[in-house]
Amino acid sequence: MKNPRASSSISARFAAAARTYDLESGVQRAVAEKLAAFLPPPGAVESVLEIGCGTGVFTELLRDLFPLASIDAVDISGPMIDSARKRIGQCARLRWHTADARQFCPGAKFTLIASSSALHWITPADETIKRIATMLEPHGSLAAALMVEGTLGELHAARARLFPHKAAPVRLPSVEEILEAIAGTGLSVLEYRCEPLRETFGSTLELLRSLNRQGVTGRPEGGGSLLNRTELLKLTDYYDRHFSAPEGGVIATYCVLYVTARKEA
Repeated sequence: MKNPRASSSISARFAAAARTYDLESGVQRAVAEKLAAFLPPPGAVESVLEIGCGTGVFTELLRDLFPLASIDAVDISGPMIDSARKRIGQCARLRWHTADARQFCPGAKFTLIASSSALHWITPADETIKRIATMLEPHGSLAAALMVEGTLGELHAARARLFPHKAAPVRLPSVEEILEAIAGTGLSVLEYRCEPLRETFGSTLELLRSLNRQGVTGRPEGGGSLLNRTELLKLTDYYDRHFSAPEGGVIATYCVLYVTARKEA
């Protein structure tokens, strides 16, 4: 079942990061641009629901790709939506909703539901995708990109090596879990692809600061333990030494699942 405390924690973290998110969201921008290639042709889409619109990076692409479609953009964080409004400006076809996607009741169904770099936060995956399926029109499409198990593998490996007694606060879903959740709703998977995306940072400290400015880090609500200052110093030293990039700095790898599905009649 949904954990309301976890939802509140995620909302608070992203609200706090709304002003700094765009400065650190290079990966999310790259993922959004890649996901755009998986979307249906414009003529096949009359209405779009975007789940987890954040600061509007993918929303802007949807607006341009589907010039005749109505767009409903949903995010759990009000400040994120405020940032998205400023990015997009006035658009009569676009409606904004501050809501938990699992409880959002649009009163209509959509020909396309799309989500970029957001669904991995909305747990449990099977309940979330089941809810999405109910909001699709017959022959409607789902197109999503989400971070899956293996993302920030270097950071998780360092933490497990140094502090095996302190579990990481977040566990991302596996590719298999997402595909099974989609199949369990009766949607037909059309295409899926899991691809690594590497980012380079000047140091581990810079990586951790970037994650914090994106709202990724914070006090765990669903299990896991925070590291203290001494442990963080030990972690950064270990990461700097073991996961250095050839060109200097350190690397961080993201595992991104791109998946499309269709609701049959």
